[in-house]
Amino acid sequence: MTIHFRLVFIALFLIATTGVYSTSATTSSSQQSEPALIVTPTSITIKVGDSGNVSLKILNSPSTHQICFAVEDFPTSGFITTFDPQCVRPDSSNVAVLTVEATPAAAPQSFSAYVVATGGNWTDREPINVTVEPAMPAWIPWSIILVFVLILLIPVLIKRRKH
Repeated sequence: MTIHFRLVFIALFLIATTGVYSTSATTSSSQQSEPALIVTPTSITIKVGDSGNVSLKILNSPSTHQICFAVEDFPTSGFITTFDPQCVRPDSSNVAVLTVEATPAAAPQSFSAYVVATGGNWTDREPINVTVEPAMPAWIPWSIILVFVLILLIPVLIKRRKH
């Protein structure tokens, strides 16, 4: 009788643990099916005249439609944004690259914008922070001005010493 009791106990234990695993597997697979736009990195720092890249990936493609990318809330001048590719097919790798170029007309600043992915009736917006720095450090022009002023003052200082 003890062997039967042990077998029944083991069978009940296996049934109970199998139910737990199947429930958790169902839960995790339903969470993974949600489509999402992943932006990496979420913030970039670029100098005026340079460009920076941001990787875009679509997880769990939402439909059979192609997914196209766009940007929102970028300043109206001083920036060129390009996507490579502009749109991805659901059967592709679902990866694109956003290139942000700060033209010479861009002012040093920081701002937040959005990368938008749209496919069929699905849309996702993810924020990106952009910091634009001057092309050269501020001490360089000030050093040039200081040297120029010193060159102009040298003749005046030499004449005063002769007298």
